[in-house]
Amino acid sequence: MRSLMLGLPVLAVGAVMVPTLVWLQMPVDMSLPTPTVAAGELPTEKEMRQLAETDPIAFFENCIRRYNKEVKGYTLTFQKQERINGVLQNKELIKVAFRDKPHSVYFEWLEGARKAERVLYVEGENKNKQGKSMLLARPRGAFIRRLIGDIVEREVDGADAKQSGRLTLDQFGFKKNTERTLASMKMAKERGALNVKFLGEKKIEELNNRVCYVFRRHYDKPELDGIAELTIFVDKETWLQTGNILKDKDGNLIAEYYFRDVKLNPKFDKDQFTRKALMP
Repeated sequence: MRSLMLGLPVLAVGAVMVPTLVWLQMPVDMSLPTPTVAAGELPTEKEMRQLAETDPIAFFENCIRRYNKEVKGYTLTFQKQERINGVLQNKELIKVAFRDKPHSVYFEWLEGARKAERVLYVEGENKNKQGKSMLLARPRGAFIRRLIGDIVEREVDGADAKQSGRLTLDQFGFKKNTERTLASMKMAKERGALNVKFLGEKKIEELNNRVCYVFRRHYDKPELDGIAELTIFVDKETWLQTGNILKDKDGNLIAEYYFRDVKLNPKFDKDQFTRKALMP
């Protein structure tokens, strides 16, 4: 089985790529033969490279297939910078723990915290009177905590959550991110407007110089928040979508996300996804 541990030097984004990077632009060439993969088997590294060059939809489908077979959870360091309500926020650096079943997300801000310094969401737990799972947060700042408490409950898709990030915690995770990428590509292909270039393999500085497959997509019509261009980084070793850069039609940054220091399938502390994890 392929190793799924990302090398240590590694979530939803920041500055544009350093100008010293030189891209080898390789348009997706549909005239090339698409590799045939045996039913139930994952492609080899060579076959994944061929899919990257000829069939990006099949490439990302196989990323999800491998995830489903091999990943149950992970920890990582998440770097993000986002434009929210038209304002480009400062960069944030977040320590993350994630568990697939039930969908569980823990964030602890290392840099750039705004409203909260730690948050937790566990699907099916911490329900309000209406039976909806709530986000738990430890507010940032001792003065604020004295006013409203050490731990507060908020709707996972409520106003506070949406002011803190473009995507809410119930939408977080490698698999959900790649599913969104794939769904958008499929819709564009159906209307004959899928424009994706495979830019080759590259070491990405923001991902601790991990080698990634790099794709760039141009949209025929802007999507959420005016996205017109998307650059995607997929870790060559693990097939995880570890970076995204989103820009509008004028080249302005909408968001930038990097997921590094990834450790897959760790043994979590018994309190990792409980209220105790929110307290010092």
